[in-house]
Amino acid sequence: MALFSDLIAALGKVTSGLKALASLPRVERAKYRQVMDDTYRLIDTALNMVIIRLGDIQSSDDDREFLREVTNLDNYGDWIQAEREFRLCKSLRAAVRETQTLSGTLAGVLSTADWHALVQQMEAVLASEAQVAAFIGDRFRELADSARAPAASASELGDIKNNIRAVRDELLGEREELIRQEIELYSLV
Repeated sequence: MALFSDLIAALGKVTSGLKALASLPRVERAKYRQVMDDTYRLIDTALNMVIIRLGDIQSSDDDREFLREVTNLDNYGDWIQAEREFRLCKSLRAAVRETQTLSGTLAGVLSTADWHALVQQMEAVLASEAQVAAFIGDRFRELADSARAPAASASELGDIKNNIRAVRDELLGEREELIRQEIELYSLV
């Protein structure tokens, strides 16, 4: 889950760095807030998609059905499609370019080092986008492979259920942090 943690931490740093934008005209601030809001929403959607899927599997009372559902987690075609759809919006890329050119406008409001750190964090968010769907796909593939083991014993079945629960719980925690940061965004910008 380090990938989601790193991505969400980078978003949090960007959000904190946006305090400097308070000196911009309201229209400009609204544009940046919308870009970040869209980014938070996209990541939240991806997290929810995975959390809901794992919750559906976890709720199965029939062990055969449970194993069949876990085995189907590695449907490669579906995750390739999800990866294609999970591209951070073009507006974030545009915001990064624009932010890189704004440093002169905000001279005196934010130190050059802080400004460069903000731009680096925004770039880190963009660098993570292609890794997110691949990460989800890889984690699902690991779970699916564990369910394919021949004639899983009761303890192995319990381990698979615990792994599903652990992944889902970690993602729920990441989502809570994402929501906390999004609330902070609205109070800052």
